[in-house]
Amino acid sequence: MTKAPMLASTAVTRFVDSLSAPSTRRQRRVLLEEYTGWITAARGPSPAPVTLLDLLDEENAEGWLRAAMRGETRRRNSLRGQQAQASLNSMAARVSTLNSFSAYYGSPLSLQRQAAEYADRLSPADARRVLQSLAQQHPAGMLEASWERSVAVISVAITTGQGFSALHAMRLDDVDLDHRPLPRVRVGGRWHSLVDATASRALERWLQTHEALTAGALKVLQGGDVQQLWVTTAPGRPRGGKSAPPAGLPAAVRTLESAHRKLTAITLGAPLLLEQFCSIPEDAAMAPGSA
Repeated sequence: MTKAPMLASTAVTRFVDSLSAPSTRRQRRVLLEEYTGWITAARGPSPAPVTLLDLLDEENAEGWLRAAMRGETRRRNSLRGQQAQASLNSMAARVSTLNSFSAYYGSPLSLQRQAAEYADRLSPADARRVLQSLAQQHPAGMLEASWERSVAVISVAITTGQGFSALHAMRLDDVDLDHRPLPRVRVGGRWHSLVDATASRALERWLQTHEALTAGALKVLQGGDVQQLWVTTAPGRPRGGKSAPPAGLPAAVRTLESAHRKLTAITLGAPLLLEQFCSIPEDAAMAPGSA
């Protein structure tokens, strides 16, 4: 009796579960689900489920990459419109995902991956100047607590050079504002002294807001303390007939990213990526052709 091909959903789950980094698992799952959805749509009315063999088919892989490059698989709008071409960085992530996924199942596709491009970075002095501007006044059209959280996130990013994936895991005990001679934060097990008084004030303000938000959440949930540093600032949406979750619960990476885009777009006139507040990674700066 011939064994039925493994379903795409099962294959994706097994592969993702084999990865160690949470941010990598999240990215790979999203992109492979996009790939599976593209194959389903390309088939039209065919009732046949997508299988592992479909995902490993080189023609399918190249078709998906072409469609993604044209912007046909975009899930969110961009500054250049819904159908704008995908960035080199997102395409590099798709190729890396296909290569690692196919290698895991013993049928490597070995697709050519373009080098990721880095957004223009602010100098350390400019990053601190922009932080001071963002921290001065609550912008109209944005929830005050979300503004406070986003300014605190930027403060930590400038201090540590780390992006959302690393900062998302921070807990309350990763902030030590009483440390002398300088207040400090810890990311990935390493302590960093805060860059200036603006960063210290931003974190102090967020910790006070965090305390108020989580106190309200605990009254509803009757649970233990919320130790995650970054929490939601507004109630969520009711789902599956359940009441809306309160503010003060751990925030998702996408929540932090969305608030950051909104703050920089409102205040600066155009969104800045969080990475633009950080120095270029040393290995990237030293790469051939980076000069």
